Amino acid sequence: MTAARIVINEIKGYHRFIKFMMVLVGAAALASAVRFIFGLGATTNLNDLYPWGLWISFDVVTAVPLAAGAFTIGIVAHVFHIKKLEPLVRPAIVTGFLGYSLVCVGLLLDLGQPQRGPYVLFNWNVHSPMFEVSMCVMAYTTVLFLEFLHPVSERFGWHIPLRLLRTLELPFAILAAMISTLHQSTLGTFFLIAVDKLHNLWYNPLLPLQFWLSAIFTGLSIVIFEASLVHKYMGQPDESDLLATLTKIIPWIMGVYMLVKVYALAFLSHGPLFDRPVLTALFSVEVVVGLLIPFSMFLTKRIRTDKQMQLRAASLVITGLVLNRFNVSMFAMHQPGQPAYFPNFIESVVTIGIIAAHILFFVLVAKYFPIFEHHPEATDYTIPDRFRKIEQHGEGHGKASEA
Repeated sequence: MTAARIVINEIKGYHRFIKFMMVLVGAAALASAVRFIFGLGATTNLNDLYPWGLWISFDVVTAVPLAAGAFTIGIVAHVFHIKKLEPLVRPAIVTGFLGYSLVCVGLLLDLGQPQRGPYVLFNWNVHSPMFEVSMCVMAYTTVLFLEFLHPVSERFGWHIPLRLLRTLELPFAILAAMISTLHQSTLGTFFLIAVDKLHNLWYNPLLPLQFWLSAIFTGLSIVIFEASLVHKYMGQPDESDLLATLTKIIPWIMGVYMLVKVYALAFLSHGPLFDRPVLTALFSVEVVVGLLIPFSMFLTKRIRTDKQMQLRAASLVITGLVLNRFNVSMFAMHQPGQPAYFPNFIESVVTIGIIAAHILFFVLVAKYFPIFEHHPEATDYTIPDRFRKIEQHGEGHGKASEA
């Protein structure tokens, strides 16, 4: 049987939902080809008033903090030595790696001349926040790729690389936290230049700090959201006991974020705050739905054991983060009397396809690689002096046999 026939037969056995995700990814690939053939002007609704549209607002500004679960849970499990959370780390790393890889795709789509993207490596503008973000995203994607090699090494029995990678877990976690702190906050720095354009409800000099703090508690919420869904739809073990630990951490970070937000509104904002009803409504939904309600839910004891409540609270936090990033990067940029920006069909298809690609690749990685099988209490971290191949039966437990 040829390789193509094996692949086709494998795809035929996939669930209808996965096949639908593949169709969406294919449509996005076709729309992306149209964008590269005809250019941004002919295929998007971007213009001089709105040079950043849906691809930047969602695929970059929103997708980056949504992929923050990798560095947040890595810090909690490895740096703070809460090893019982180790089963949550690998799925978060896969989510982060896929998220940042697709962020790079979104950036290439939005660049007017993507072939000049590598120029940033040779022409350093150290005073530009865009330079910092581009370098950090490339560096962090590389770190996530190296961390992703753990399950790959187990899957193919690469013993020595696996031991080396396990030895470097702590340095990788620290490096990931450092890089993420830089670019998560610098995404907020982007909008400090829009002093006369971004509405006063969101514009303040603490915007970088707010972006960083919101990325941390949203990253932990993404871990809860992801673990709950893979248990429900992919038959993975129930990790609600581990998620209960995260529900104790999240409200502390949310509380600091809300204090910073209140302080910025009270003392650092200039000009009228509630002069535009639509923006006032968007701000109210962001604060109430995305902050106050989940914050109060995380403070209850019931959430420690209630799986549905954990999922609902995490979902509200994610919704609030998405709305916040869209408010800052799109809605609050609109000026009275100017035509509004609406993404066209091609922009929408590409973004939907990127979301579908994230879901599709995560499911496929989970199907073919041991991302739910890591048991740190049974892991051998020693580096052998000669090659040994891992037994297929014991891939997730660090067992080995002579090759």
